[in-house]
Amino acid sequence: MFKALLRVQLSSVIASLMRSSKGDKKRSVAGGAMIAVLFVFVALVLLFACGAMFYVLAGPLDSMGLDWFYFAIAALTAFALCFIGSVFTAQQQLFAARDNELLLAMPIKPKFILGARMVMLLLINYALELIVLLPALVAWGMQIGFTGAGIAAAVLSALLLPLLVMCFTCLFAWILAAISSRMRNKTIITMVLYLIFLAAYFYVYMNMNDLLTSLIANGAEVAGAMSAVYPAYAFGQAIADGNFVQLAGFAACCVVPFAIVYAVLSRGFLAVTTRRPTAKKAVYREQKLAVSSASAALLKKELRHFAANGMYILNASFGSILTIAAAVALIIYRDTLMPLAAMLPEGLAAAFLIIALCFLCATDVISAPSISLEGKTLWLLKSLPVTPRAILMSKVNLHLVIALPPTLIASACCVIALPMDAAGAAAVVLIPALMCVFGALLGVVTNLRFPKFDYINETAVIKNSASVMIAMFGCWAVLAAPVVLYVVALDGVIGVTAYLYACAALLAAACALMYAYLGRGGSRRFENL
Repeated sequence: MFKALLRVQLSSVIASLMRSSKGDKKRSVAGGAMIAVLFVFVALVLLFACGAMFYVLAGPLDSMGLDWFYFAIAALTAFALCFIGSVFTAQQQLFAARDNELLLAMPIKPKFILGARMVMLLLINYALELIVLLPALVAWGMQIGFTGAGIAAAVLSALLLPLLVMCFTCLFAWILAAISSRMRNKTIITMVLYLIFLAAYFYVYMNMNDLLTSLIANGAEVAGAMSAVYPAYAFGQAIADGNFVQLAGFAACCVVPFAIVYAVLSRGFLAVTTRRPTAKKAVYREQKLAVSSASAALLKKELRHFAANGMYILNASFGSILTIAAAVALIIYRDTLMPLAAMLPEGLAAAFLIIALCFLCATDVISAPSISLEGKTLWLLKSLPVTPRAILMSKVNLHLVIALPPTLIASACCVIALPMDAAGAAAVVLIPALMCVFGALLGVVTNLRFPKFDYINETAVIKNSASVMIAMFGCWAVLAAPVVLYVVALDGVIGVTAYLYACAALLAAACALMYAYLGRGGSRRFENL
């Protein structure tokens, strides 16, 4: 039975990559190639970033005789990336999957269902671990080198480390699911935890140079403190010295806790997945019925769906969160930025601000998964006595209601904080707003073309669907193309401000074309979904 469940999980993942989500039709070669290129590009960027960090650390730590400490840092970095990258996916995959109740209704032991899901999470952790450990090992091999025993220990340790990560990931996801199942509004706890992880990530990223310098300068003291963390110490000693005794100790630290966590979760799996949040009994109170238009009612429905899903909020509207943060930072550091802006030629300050704001707008993909998220209830939406255009525009309006206000606030902060002429100030307000409208329309258009309805949980649609990736990278391409064109061919031919307004006109025309498409061809495609 376990093999059958695992086969189903693997088939689902392969099917999502190899075929269209609308049926048994295989994904086009161009679509598959585009997704493959995207994954390769992202992987190479992450590998290069990690490689640069470990290349800086390898030589100094080796000269200090702290070889084991280097690999311990690699292990802790991989642990942190795997934990942050999979903890919320674990909560959705293990305890909030759409087919949990269907599987539990069959004569299948919960431990088999849980085990098959944990194997898929383990594969995700292996992929995330590879992003850190591969460049760390390559950087060490290029500068110092390995013994045969060290290579064998490195391979075995890399296979064992995700088991230790899974202990914390699954246990944390279980606690999160147990708490969420007792709350009526589970979005709040998910958002708070996600924002804490996000703040920690940005703190480390912004202070990376200082942290590396401090680590090299105080390596002996930090290593002495870290030696108390036995799994990290054993991991480092096993690889640095080819010490198989330490490797056995590290294996025990990984396998034994994993077995205990699996046993505990197997016993509590049924209770957590079948529990429903308690709610007070509704008491009827006579009151006037509020009447609204069809478009307003559809928008309220979209807003309720958006507000009820923490992963939707944090992944799809991440650009809006950054936009608000950027606006606050601009006001705080106004005195520092004003001299820099004054040194730029006329129009360039406005251009740089527009590029930054448009980039943040393009990061919002609220509308891109909105049709796919209807899932099995799509027929209910299509049965409503409203036009397909009204339904599609409600998803566009959802994007605008969430993303446009932060964009306008940030634009206003830019105009207030930095000196610029009236034409530049108007462009700073106009063009990011047009980019926001463009992203909202493009998201719905791409989701019509690449819907995904065969998902186990909504997180898979929000984070991994083709429409989300195409919408985001499409907006970035639309932003990058005019910049490259101006730098390469038009610099000195046309003024910066005039060029900005020409780009605004083209962007407005593209928005008008997509709006017209949603009323005609897009509506017909929606009816055929």
